Amino acid sequence: MRKRILLLLVLLLLTACSFNPSPQHTVIDWVDFVKWNDATYGANYEMNELKKDWETAGEVGEVKYMLDGQAGTNHQTKNGDAAYLQKGTKLYAMKGYDPAFRIIADGKVYEVTESDKAETVGDFLDIKGKVQRVILQSEQDLSFIGEFTDEHVEKLIEELLVMPYEPERRATEGKRVFFGIELVDGTMTRSVYWSETGYINYGGVASQEVKDIFEVEMQEYVF
Repeated sequence: MRKRILLLLVLLLLTACSFNPSPQHTVIDWVDFVKWNDATYGANYEMNELKKDWETAGEVGEVKYMLDGQAGTNHQTKNGDAAYLQKGTKLYAMKGYDPAFRIIADGKVYEVTESDKAETVGDFLDIKGKVQRVILQSEQDLSFIGEFTDEHVEKLIEELLVMPYEPERRATEGKRVFFGIELVDGTMTRSVYWSETGYINYGGVASQEVKDIFEVEMQEYVF
């Protein structure tokens, strides 16, 4: 359990970063990802631990190349690449979600971590009308700290979906605030907010209204 939580924390902090390894390393421990349609998807470990038979909604592509054991340190990822999925593995849309957000491969759920062509976070974060609640989580183990008010949830999601997608503005100084967006189907998408810079790990800088919401919620639960 502790190993899984630590892995989730690491993945949250790795999103919006390149998956291309440093040429200084000769042994590559790949993050479990697949690239398709100019977007990079990371395995959603929490959902996959449930070992559910996730419903699909049609084939959208297939793996062309498996990096593990084959790719060198100078490999540049491209559409069809996957870290641990075998060549020929089919990629499917997940029922109820735009494949720009989540896809299924080899029975596992993969969630978008980067997009090469999105202009706003809402171009890939398919959660409009699907949010149950938003929670604050512990930086240590992702345990529950508190829940946003309904008013704040509504405004946060509204602002988040129109937030310009600008991963090049990634700035991670200051306190990290881990939060989860629980969806009506019981699944969750998680992210990180840096209070000093306003950067949100979905790939953009928060509006002043979103910053104000986080400030109020953080004060409520004594961050």
